[in-house]
Amino acid sequence: MTRALIDHLWQSTLFAGAIWSITLLMRRNSAAVRHSLWLLASCKFLVPFSALYSIGAAAGLPTPVEFQPDFFGAALSAATPVISPTQILVVAQAPGSSLLAPLLLCVWLAVAALLAARWLRGWWQAAAISRAARPAPGTLPDVRVTEAHIEPSVARVWHPVVLLPAALLRRLSPPQLDAVLAHEREHIARRDNLTAHLHRLVEALFWFHPLVWFIGRQLREERERACDEAVLEHGHDPAIYAAGILEVCRHCADAHSRHAVAALSGDLTQRIGAILACRPPQSLGFIKAFLLSACTLAVASIPLVAGAMDDAARRREILAFHVDALRDASIEVGVSRADAGVATQVIARGNEVLVRNSSLRELVAMAYGVAPYQVAGAGIWLDDLRYDVRAIVPQDVSEPDEFDPTALRGVVNRLLGSRFDLEIHVNQQCQEPCGRAAAPLGAPARH
Repeated sequence: MTRALIDHLWQSTLFAGAIWSITLLMRRNSAAVRHSLWLLASCKFLVPFSALYSIGAAAGLPTPVEFQPDFFGAALSAATPVISPTQILVVAQAPGSSLLAPLLLCVWLAVAALLAARWLRGWWQAAAISRAARPAPGTLPDVRVTEAHIEPSVARVWHPVVLLPAALLRRLSPPQLDAVLAHEREHIARRDNLTAHLHRLVEALFWFHPLVWFIGRQLREERERACDEAVLEHGHDPAIYAAGILEVCRHCADAHSRHAVAALSGDLTQRIGAILACRPPQSLGFIKAFLLSACTLAVASIPLVAGAMDDAARRREILAFHVDALRDASIEVGVSRADAGVATQVIARGNEVLVRNSSLRELVAMAYGVAPYQVAGAGIWLDDLRYDVRAIVPQDVSEPDEFDPTALRGVVNRLLGSRFDLEIHVNQQCQEPCGRAAAPLGAPARH
């Protein structure tokens, strides 16, 4: 567990460092793009690469039907480690229990609980103020006026509203008020409350990592700059907008909350300077947009593909082991006594593999990984009689829960050739062991 956490932390740190480098190269581009990049760095702390790897492994890749048992059996044997008899195995004494790990866990829980409590209290207070607020006359329905001493801000994640202190209405001119409200409505359009709360969760869980707090500061700065850029893009006068922010600052500076999605968030000095300079951001361009999209897709897909490929390789190794073990198995076959309607079962346990209540057609279909209707062959005996097949292997079956029925292919070929004088042909080629040339069954048939 500790090793997994350490791996996750250094991977997230490296990822955030890469994001930081990219944002430095995009200083002249839109703040909205930089905010999205920093949001990716924040979300990386919630989604470890190991989780993506596990998802890829769960999805997996199909094991090909065509495989060479001899090749994989030899490869598996070659990969088996050999321990020299002259080597001595020493059992190390278990280290004494330490109080450090429980102590660190208690400290983490205490601080995380404190941050979560502050977060939820602020959320509850904002919700209470929004419920008590009244619609602002002459404005859109999403603007509410409150008697509380707050700065203009956005409350609620779902169905958000703009909260405007009543005392501020007399201090702002109509153009200034329109510009300030446009800024807050831009927060609503961008769903900044949702992303802000998402990072608050990251801060509560990973409060001990300094980079998390740095990411939070960058998110606030870029969030406010993105809204400022949108306000200016919509045609508001830069001087009037800057004057409105300064008026809000004079009246509401002592009510500012660092985590609020509000008018006074971010570095006001830099914001005012950028507003007055009124330099529109450069277009991202096709090349940068393509590279960013490709990198994002690669970061998400590489762990998924790696997990799928590793899981497929692991399943192929298990399949090769089962094929090798079943090559020397002793086979017993008899007519099944199971009731009609009982489904075919494949059970791997201990040193045996048991196929219960299977017709010959179903047995071939199972071994070759196809549907029963794809097995061509006449004769009612292919479907009417049902059999129990028991293969006893020299050693216990490895990973019985992941036993692949295609490992039974050689057993089925031997059984059909020795017991029923049948041959299986795929693409007009007889499958080994073929027909009467198959080795005799390891045990006499039971009836």
